[in-house]
Amino acid sequence: MGLITGNRSLQGSPTFPYPNVKSYAGQDLFLDVAFVDHTNTAVVPTSIQFEMDDITNAIDMEGPITLASGGSTTAPLYYGAFAATMTIQIAGSLMQMSYPYQGSQICQLKFLFTAVDTVTGQSFSGIAIVIDELGAAPTVSGSF
Repeated sequence: MGLITGNRSLQGSPTFPYPNVKSYAGQDLFLDVAFVDHTNTAVVPTSIQFEMDDITNAIDMEGPITLASGGSTTAPLYYGAFAATMTIQIAGSLMQMSYPYQGSQICQLKFLFTAVDTVTGQSFSGIAIVIDELGAAPTVSGSF
């Protein structure tokens, strides 16, 4: 029996060490991100950079964007002051299909952060990754 094409979930995909979410193109995406050190102890980042890539088609979508420690209330990213766990809202204007005729694309949302390790007291850098399967929202007319 050959591979099943077109639907990754039916292919017995493995469990990955990062969150895997699904959203529609043009829809705001809310992400809960936790920042931890090497002992999985929660840490508050001292700096965060955000980058988003379409890994289905190998296309850079956004970033890197340096986040402000005090938070942001403007598009394309909405978030509060830096904390060990944060909810980050990504505006639907960023969540667009690279090729509208595709049914879905896999996007990698990467948060590169620096923080102080709770054991060594030294600054370190880490990465928090979220994978989003961005689905097209087709209509009969081809638009919303």
